[in-house]
Formats: sequence, structure tokens, C-alpha cells
Amino acid sequence: MLLFINSIAGSEIVVILLFVLIFFGAKSIPGMARGLGKGIRQIKDASQDIQDEIRRTTTDMKRDLNVNQALHDAKNTLQAPVKDFTNNLKASATGVDKNIKGILNDGGKNSIEKSMEAPIKDFKKDLKETATEIDNNIKGEVKDNPKTTSTESSKDVNSDRKPDQENLS
Repeated sequence: MLLFINSIAGSEIVVILLFVLIFFGAKSIPGMARGLGKGIRQIKDASQDIQDEIRRTTTDMKRDLNVNQALHDAKNTLQAPVKDFTNNLKASATGVDKNIKGILNDGGKNSIEKSMEAPIKDFKKDLKETATEIDNNIKGEVKDNPKTTSTESSKDVNSDRKPDQENLS
């Protein structure tokens, strides 16, 4: 209501006051001014109440947003290790799945044979080395004991051997 007063010139205000004085009379002007003052006060109070309510609402909304943001941050903080664990578990499962598919695709033969090749080769090598060492020890004992003849020593050695050991040498 006060906004339009700024756009009214002084002479226009005087004309309006004269019109009110003539139309309503001198006796009713104080009552009208009192009513106008009360009306303006009520409008100001109502607008202040509306502004206060808007401020309270926006403050509550900001507080709720802060709480929601804090909850969201806490949720992310708690979910990060779970996501890492899940990703690691999925990666491990994928690796195991690939290994199983590899075994199943060739019937398991190639992967089992390949995994056993190195230990079998090592075992054969160790077995040959041990057999050679035993044979050298036996030959060394025969050379160290000159009293026996070569035929007797070979008979003694062969008699101590088991049938499986004869096939190895």
C-alpha cells in the first residue's frame, strides 16, 4: 500500500485529502484514519508472520538437508569397504570361474597333465640321480675291497639287490 505513495506527487495527495474531507466530512476522518492505521498494522503483522514462517520453514529445510547430507556421507563411508570387498570377491570368483571353465573345456586332461608335468620330471630326475648314486656307491665298495674277485663281488651285490633294483641299473 505504501508502494504507490512513492509514485504520487504532492499535489495529487492534496487533491485526494480534499476529496476525502468533502466526501466523508470532518467528523469521520479521525475514525477512518484510526481504522486505516489498524488495517496497515494488521497487514504489516501478517506479512511479518508470513516472512517468519518462511524463514522457519527454510531453516528446517536446510537443517533437514544437512541431516540428509550427513546420512548420505555416513552411508557412503560405510558402503565403501563393502563395495571393495564385493569387487574383490567378484574378481576372485571370475578367476576361479575361468580356471574351472578351462578344466571343463578340455575335460581336465591338459590342465591336470600340465600341472603334474613339472613334479613328475623332478621326481624322475631325483630317482635317476639316486639310482646313479647308489650304483656308484656299490662300485666304490667293490673297488675298496680288493680281496674279493670281480665275479664274487657282483654275485654279492646281486644277491643283496631286490628284483626291482636290478632293472634300474
